[in-house]
Amino acid sequence: MKMRKIISIIAVSLGLASFTAPARADVAVGVGVGTLGYGVHASTSLTDFIAIRFNANFGDIDVPGAELLGDSFGGIDYDVDASFGSYGLIADFHPLALSPIGAGFVLSGGMYYNKNEFDFTADPATDVSIGGTTLPGGTARIIGQMSFDTEWAPYLGLGYDGTFQGFVPVSFFITGGVLFQGSPSVNLTTTDAGFNAAFAAELAAEAAQLEDDASSFEYYPVFAVGMTISF
Repeated sequence: MKMRKIISIIAVSLGLASFTAPARADVAVGVGVGTLGYGVHASTSLTDFIAIRFNANFGDIDVPGAELLGDSFGGIDYDVDASFGSYGLIADFHPLALSPIGAGFVLSGGMYYNKNEFDFTADPATDVSIGGTTLPGGTARIIGQMSFDTEWAPYLGLGYDGTFQGFVPVSFFITGGVLFQGSPSVNLTTTDAGFNAAFAAELAAEAAQLEDDASSFEYYPVFAVGMTISF
């Protein structure tokens, strides 16, 4: 009789717990900003340890200083603009999810459909060398566009992401990683149609130099911060 009473108390306690304990959220949305531009995020929790996240990144941003792409980027001072457009499907792994501390530590891996581009223009006031041929200063604008060879780019990262790691619906994330987007590909023209036609080989040589200057962008650093709301 006493054993039955104990079992009954345990059963009632578990029943009450199922009604009073908050349910773990399994869907979240968020916003952020980083080196891929402005981002929107949607994720779902598969287990305590694993979540799947989709994010879209976009935006046109003026890059403050062409030196970020090399020493004057091919020897010419360019005004550089980044045109971001990428879409990622990422798996987030929380190895310490059941720990009272460190649950937000995350290891991430996935794939991005990468359409990021860099546009650059220069209006040289003095003569400049294009592939060994002189383009007179003040006569033409130089226009270039840089894209990347790998359209489907792998991504690896780590950081902190508190989404799904507690009972508070609002959280934040700060992550860093690398996007393996392949070698840069540069197309170069000028507003001088005659120069374009007569010196196509020189323009191609200058484009090759720009690609070499920007070769480190094959491994693009990805940093992002933002907040999420789970429900």
